[in-house]
Amino acid sequence: MPELPEVETLRHDLDKEVAGRKVKAVEVRAARVVRRHRNRPEFAARLVGRKLGATVRLGSLLLIGLDGGPETTALVVDLGPTGRLLKQRSAAPTDRQTDAVLSFTVGGDLRVLDLGEDGELFLAGQAEVDELADRWRGAIDPLADALAWQALGAQLGARQERLRALLTDPTFMAGIGPVYADEILWAGGLRWDRDSDSLTAQEVRRLHRAMQEVVQEAVRLRGVSVGESPWLEFEPQLSVYQREGQPCRRCRTPLRHDPVEGGQTTYYCPKCQS
Repeated sequence: MPELPEVETLRHDLDKEVAGRKVKAVEVRAARVVRRHRNRPEFAARLVGRKLGATVRLGSLLLIGLDGGPETTALVVDLGPTGRLLKQRSAAPTDRQTDAVLSFTVGGDLRVLDLGEDGELFLAGQAEVDELADRWRGAIDPLADALAWQALGAQLGARQERLRALLTDPTFMAGIGPVYADEILWAGGLRWDRDSDSLTAQEVRRLHRAMQEVVQEAVRLRGVSVGESPWLEFEPQLSVYQREGQPCRRCRTPLRHDPVEGGQTTYYCPKCQS
């Protein structure tokens, strides 16, 4: 699933691949994809003829700038838990999981795949963009926020929740899901079921450093779920996620997995995470 490093990687790719392209045609294959709009033709009509600008990220949302005035300033892409973006030649075969296609006057297509029930596309004016920014402002963004470890410790102490549940809570931290929550906790040497208000100052510093290092390294290696295949460059670097039974890379103890809230599974080292 696309988590923060994957969304940030896509932001870089969009800036490189589609900024400056003019939309020639729009195909939306299911009404649910543009459910905030009256219908698919209305969405397409507002987008055709517009030129795409720079892409910014708000938490796990991608906002692709549009020319043409304040009424519609951005195309908002919410990938949900499974969505993907693919820059492709116009003549290339269309994947059956494609939900929408933006064709450009020059430079092929931008294809949106696998949005599922939770992902969506919508056009937003400046007021809506400001509202989205306000909604994400309270969550910690490990890539955008210069958050001191002391401030992180204060927020952890105020929430009094299990660490993994808190890291994957979008109101607390932007864009962190099961993959990077497990990786951050392993890097910080902390168990998934520790109460957030039980950490010592040294443990908060370790968690703070792990958040920065894991996410930034994942972005450098383009994450684990960008592109046509589900696992890319960062996958070999995963230390615990889906490695149950394999030796821990720190202490060689076999890694374990436990069920957690929401039907998920967490992966950890029973020896060096405490």
